[in-house]
Amino acid sequence: MRDITIILLTFLLISRAVCWSKSDEGNRYRISAFPIVMYDSDVGFGFGGKAVIKDSLKQRALDAIIFGSTKGEQWYALALSTLDSELRRGSTFRLALDMKLEFDKRIRSNFFGIGNESKDNDYQFPRESSKIEGTVSHGFSATLSGGFGFRYGHHSVYDFDTTWHTISPQTPGAGECDLAIWGSSLIFDTRDSGIDPRRGIRIYAGYEQATKMIGGDWDFGRFRLEASWHTRVSGRSDVFAARLWMQEVFGTAPYQELSKIGDGWTARGYKADRFLDKAMALTSAEYRFPIYRRLGGVIFSDAGRVWRSLSDLSLDEWHADWGMGLRYYLANFVARADAGHSVEGTRIFFNFGHVF
Repeated sequence: MRDITIILLTFLLISRAVCWSKSDEGNRYRISAFPIVMYDSDVGFGFGGKAVIKDSLKQRALDAIIFGSTKGEQWYALALSTLDSELRRGSTFRLALDMKLEFDKRIRSNFFGIGNESKDNDYQFPRESSKIEGTVSHGFSATLSGGFGFRYGHHSVYDFDTTWHTISPQTPGAGECDLAIWGSSLIFDTRDSGIDPRRGIRIYAGYEQATKMIGGDWDFGRFRLEASWHTRVSGRSDVFAARLWMQEVFGTAPYQELSKIGDGWTARGYKADRFLDKAMALTSAEYRFPIYRRLGGVIFSDAGRVWRSLSDLSLDEWHADWGMGLRYYLANFVARADAGHSVEGTRIFFNFGHVF
């Protein structure tokens, strides 16, 4: 109850602060800004801001985040889209370009080992990740699009203690490493919105390949299949949403790139990166409802697990959680805070965008 109270008070304070959306008289520009004042179980109390600027005339969007926290996280992200993802929705389009720069440093990151039976621990150490990525997309029809992209990234993990008997210099991904990854995807999407969908389905199928040939330190592949479904429950207000996500990594990959269960995007009742392995399956369900003006609520449940391979897929020993959260809706994005509970305790997560 204390965790839920923290979330509620945070959102009530934010709703009275400078959270706004604005359009110019000609409706060319749509600007949304959100001050970050929050608490997260993994990063502590955080502060910063997020802003999104959309130019409907040139069909471009700029998204920026600056964030810091009391547990030492530093997160900076800048994304540029042209054609904007919402403006390209429901239409054929020739080419769209999405680019992103991101840096994320955590003084207190986790590693629990590999496998679905890994044990919980309180050992934490610094971890840094940076990346630059770009994707070119083409809209084949109003509901089907494809993309091809490239990502160059760097991972740095240091100041861990080998006496912990969890992470060591021999752990794939410990120390310094570079990644060069190309990927392709197909997306079938009938949703009415990518920001706050209320009806429709989305099916994503993608494959990524890391290679040493163009500057990377690793060779591995990763396949991902994710499907989500949204429907209105009560008139035009309440929404029920469900998701299925399956993924497998082929070859040897750094642990940061393995399939995972546990964080604000997967199983919200567990610590970040709680369960790692090559393959994973995850299911989630949410009931979303309005509370007051731009403020909404959600009740959710997640369940998932990891394996060495999807050929080992079974319904045994899944890790489940349930919880509730709040959503604050702006024109260009959604701010969210969730409190998830599992057999390992209650976790609080804050981020932007619906989980799915």
